[in-house]
Amino acid sequence: MPPKESFLPRSQWPFEEVLSDEHTRILELTQVYVTRVEPKYTSQLLKFTQKHLPPLEHLEHCKRIKRVTSSETNELVLTAILCLCNHLDLTDLKQLAQQYDITIEPQQIGVPRYAPKNKRQFEEWNPVWPVTYREDPRQDPKWTKDDLDTVEDHMRQLMTTGPTDDDGLNVYARIVDPKTNTVLAQASDTRHKGHPLHHAVMNCIDTIANKERQNKQTTNIDESKRKHLDDDDDDTQAAYLCSGYDAYVTHEPCAMCAMALVHSRIARVFYSVPTETGCLGTLYKIHSHASLNHHYKAFKNLLLDDPARTPFLHFPNPLDA
Repeated sequence: MPPKESFLPRSQWPFEEVLSDEHTRILELTQVYVTRVEPKYTSQLLKFTQKHLPPLEHLEHCKRIKRVTSSETNELVLTAILCLCNHLDLTDLKQLAQQYDITIEPQQIGVPRYAPKNKRQFEEWNPVWPVTYREDPRQDPKWTKDDLDTVEDHMRQLMTTGPTDDDGLNVYARIVDPKTNTVLAQASDTRHKGHPLHHAVMNCIDTIANKERQNKQTTNIDESKRKHLDDDDDDTQAAYLCSGYDAYVTHEPCAMCAMALVHSRIARVFYSVPTETGCLGTLYKIHSHASLNHHYKAFKNLLLDDPARTPFLHFPNPLDA
């Protein structure tokens, strides 16, 4: 039986994951009215809230009832959320309760505005008011030591064996198939040669695209099948050029490059040096933007203390990488 793989904790990663704002935000509160309720009247109160009070919009993550054992009497104390404060005036709330013969002593408190996205948030927010949380096993990347060594090797190779051009920017990119650890493309920034869009990432993706075109041209298929492919698959092929691949970039990609990586369906991006106009953590977090139909994981500060990184620290900000 092969030995079980050992995954390293985040504290031992040689980089930092660029998490979405949802995963890094601190506790924010929204105001609600609550009341204590005796256990035998819980069902009656809940029916009242469901039938006659405004729904708890956007608070589905908050449990309706908080259960606490009193330290003084050792008895169970139940506190129930009635409604959002901005949905019903306190006077109207009391009148409604009186109308339906419900005894309440409403108080205003703050409860977590958002659902927790990770264990840290859950542990910090749940004591304020109980919230639902289901841990997503896909959320935390699993890295073995060999995995991390491979990632570091790719960036180190990129920094030490990248193409040299005294006139160009010192920015390099590489695209790798992680399943086979095969380098599919490597490129440098060539804007100085006359085209302002020829960033290292764009050149890398273009190399992948050229290889795909060559493969299609050499594939021997009949004309009708070719027409079918041309009609239906060209856009898909272009959009999924880098599906499942990893990108290594010496510097944080700009907005154009970050979006190009979205369109090509990259899986992960590793970069070493943040930039003033970078869009994978500095200005924006394009890789995790909620409105986009593809997201990828981004990791920064790879080889943070490695001497190979030193020549890349002097980047002409605010120029895009």
